Amino acid sequence: MGRIRYLFLSVLLCATAQARSAYAGPFDLEDDDDKKKQEKKDDEKIEAAPAKDPLVLTKRKAYTLAECLSLSERNHPNLWVGRARLATYHAQLDEARWAPFFQWSTSATLGVIPKITGTPFYTAAPANLLSTKFTDGLNPFLQFSINGYVPLFHFGKIDWARRAGEAQVRVGEWDLERFRQEVRRDVRKAFYVIMGARDGRYLLNEVKSRLEKAIEGVQGKLDRGEAGVDETDRIRLEVYRDQLLARGGTPDMLETNGMAALRFMTGVQVNFDVPDEPLARPEVNVAPVVSYLSAARLFRAEVGSARAGIAQRNANLELMRARLFPDIGIDLRASYSTAPMVVTQNNAWVVDYFNRFTYNGSLTARWNLDIMPGQARVNGAESQLEEARAWERLTVGNVGVEVESAYAAMLETRKREEMWARAEKKAKGWIATIQDAIDLGTKDEGAIMEPLRSYVDSRLNHIQALVEYYIALSELARVSGWDAAAPQK
Repeated sequence: MGRIRYLFLSVLLCATAQARSAYAGPFDLEDDDDKKKQEKKDDEKIEAAPAKDPLVLTKRKAYTLAECLSLSERNHPNLWVGRARLATYHAQLDEARWAPFFQWSTSATLGVIPKITGTPFYTAAPANLLSTKFTDGLNPFLQFSINGYVPLFHFGKIDWARRAGEAQVRVGEWDLERFRQEVRRDVRKAFYVIMGARDGRYLLNEVKSRLEKAIEGVQGKLDRGEAGVDETDRIRLEVYRDQLLARGGTPDMLETNGMAALRFMTGVQVNFDVPDEPLARPEVNVAPVVSYLSAARLFRAEVGSARAGIAQRNANLELMRARLFPDIGIDLRASYSTAPMVVTQNNAWVVDYFNRFTYNGSLTARWNLDIMPGQARVNGAESQLEEARAWERLTVGNVGVEVESAYAAMLETRKREEMWARAEKKAKGWIATIQDAIDLGTKDEGAIMEPLRSYVDSRLNHIQALVEYYIALSELARVSGWDAAAPQK
């Protein structure tokens, strides 16, 4: 259908041009008239040219803001990074929980040995028999041993290592929340930029149609030789129309950039679109700035991460202190070895390395006597804890500054949006008044240009203010950690 419409429009343009050339009188062959006709044909070609291949007909799904946010939380690479990092912290926590109770080791040896007979007091096998050749008669032997340690009293080492791991998990959770807050802000920004760009395109098309109508009216009066209009009126309108056409690429560029960003963040690469709706004033109740400051202390990811970092450094300090003391536990050992071709020794004072089964358990104290290096590690952990506390104070202070700055920016954009909305409304009334006068014949078509220019400036600035207002609310929600403060649709 798109190809048929394009061909039909081309045929219609050609037929119209031929009819005009056939109807033209001898005065239409002047240079000025030829230039005007050529310019008009060029304009018609520009307007009739399709923006893309008309055969490419794809039905795209319009994703709402809520759907874009949900998709981005599932597919954004930064969130996958945060989840993978958090899984690593969980694994380290599991290691800290189980490692003290799995201090077990085992070994097994399978080899060959020659036939050995006799006793320590009356032997028939010399010592050099153990250094035998592979060509001699060899027989198998097997050795197996297992050793383990069960901690009983550890001066808090296990507990503090577990607490340090839990605090590190909380740090990872807050890092994931920071990624999530940033992603939601970026999704909202791209979403509203697209909607604002489309509003700008519709505005330019609307004003362009009004200018085309005015240009046709002026040209008709000039052709009829009516008084009150001259060539400059038509030129002024055409220049302003061309200026609008020159600005027509900006909405396309902004929409393309926003769509590319949304496709990347949501993970939907084909048949993706957003609702084609006008951008209206957001329905958000703005709270006092103290509410956002309080929310930031509770929900801002950087603040939560800094507090979890203090807990982690404090647990690490207590762990370094506990390592200065010994570990008390039960040491368990068992060993079994067998060599069928070796004579078993039954003397209690003789260690039989080839045929025996032994086991024992004992109460053991383990103490690493690196007192001075251990104290140095304690001092280093104390310095890290103080660093974490200073970082927490810095984070809270920076967050407060960011919240107040974002709140002030939001108020400024809200006021600017309200003022531009009033100016747009007045400009619309001005256009209606001038258009009525033109229809009554009291004013010529050239009078429409000034209110149109005022309306275009007011409307474009209003659209920009609306987009910036949405972005300012989204940024305020991010810096305060209060996602409900941002527009939800």
